Amino acid sequence: MNVFFRFLELFATFTEGLIVLSVSSSMCERKHKSGKHNIFILMFTVIYTALITYMNTLEAFSFATITVAVLYSFAVLFVISSGKLLLKAASTMITWFFVLALDYTLSYSLIMIIGKSIVMSEGFELIMSPGLPRAFFLTTNKLLQVSIFLMFRRIYPKLKMLDNKNIFFLLILSTISFVLIQILTGLIITDSVITIQIAVVFSMIFIVFSLISVIAAVFINSKYQREKRESELMTLSNTMMEKSFSELENSQSTIRQQVHDFKNHIRTINGLIYSDVKAKEYIEELLSVSYAQAQYCHCGNDIINSIINCKANDAKIQNIPFDHNIKLTSPLHISSVDICAILANQIDNALEACAKIPNTADCFVKVEVWQKENFVFFKVTNTSLKNPFNKNHELVTTKTDKQGLHGFGIKNITRTVSSYGGTLKNDYTDGKFISIAMVPNNE
Repeated sequence: MNVFFRFLELFATFTEGLIVLSVSSSMCERKHKSGKHNIFILMFTVIYTALITYMNTLEAFSFATITVAVLYSFAVLFVISSGKLLLKAASTMITWFFVLALDYTLSYSLIMIIGKSIVMSEGFELIMSPGLPRAFFLTTNKLLQVSIFLMFRRIYPKLKMLDNKNIFFLLILSTISFVLIQILTGLIITDSVITIQIAVVFSMIFIVFSLISVIAAVFINSKYQREKRESELMTLSNTMMEKSFSELENSQSTIRQQVHDFKNHIRTINGLIYSDVKAKEYIEELLSVSYAQAQYCHCGNDIINSIINCKANDAKIQNIPFDHNIKLTSPLHISSVDICAILANQIDNALEACAKIPNTADCFVKVEVWQKENFVFFKVTNTSLKNPFNKNHELVTTKTDKQGLHGFGIKNITRTVSSYGGTLKNDYTDGKFISIAMVPNNE
């Protein structure tokens, strides 16, 4: 039986070391590839098991042992992880705080259950001594720890996305909580029932407060970082889009000039030919063909021209009827990048909606741009297979790819319009989706 208890102690210590090193390292940047990293984790866990087992032979329970365990796991992070010292320290303290919080909470609860709350020191000694109560405690404790840490495993990598201010806050919070738990544990081991009750209450308060603080900090910062990356991605996308349409407009202009020059050269050659009747007939036939690239829009704004012409060509390829009405009475003071973000995304969304309708004869896209007073209006109307709004009048994606940035176009339009102090209104009526962006045209 003693062999079983010894094996259980070793296994519990090994499990604890594995949890601490795995969780704390997952909060930091890995220094090695996955396979090598895992080998290091196992190797240092074995060393941890030997170290803590030796210290436990000196004294069954000692705060010195806990301190050595914390310092050891912190030192290991320098071998298996890279990145900031502050992050390593915070990762170590956060992990150890939750490990000890679970240890102590379960041990106090078990002592209360077995009826040793009046003489707490006896109950604590029973839990720490080899035997069935100790075996039950270790088994339950490690299963609980593994389950909880696996449950929150997706949160750990997000810690490294926090800025130094938030990491420092978590380090201080977890360190203070860690120290307080040690102090309260010392009080709980006393034989005073009142002291025990007060200490247990404060222990639970600190555990709950710290848990909520850590999770809240990680989630709030994760949301901020996600929105920041999304904003950066939108800006990059808009810039690339504007550059693409600008290059397209320049290319179209060059082609028109080349076609014009080419036709002049042909006419000159035609004038030089006198006797070859067939050659003259061929040249006349060649000149009768229009080489001018079809232009759908000439509104006075190069970017809008390029967007309309490009999207009209896309609609033609998809057999989607496309109409536009652009009326600009004065120069636009909206950047080309932002015009792309608004108008190109509106039209793209419209074409995507029409592409879902089986019969293209029932589809159409109509683009209208006009100015009124000191505002520019971008309106795109298109047919839609079904109402894209839910009961709360929120747009619902129809895409099946769960990994995509759904609603990215709408977010892009909304963000851009809002940056000018404008508004975006989306509506659905009689099978048609209508998007109207109103943007101030201030100099």
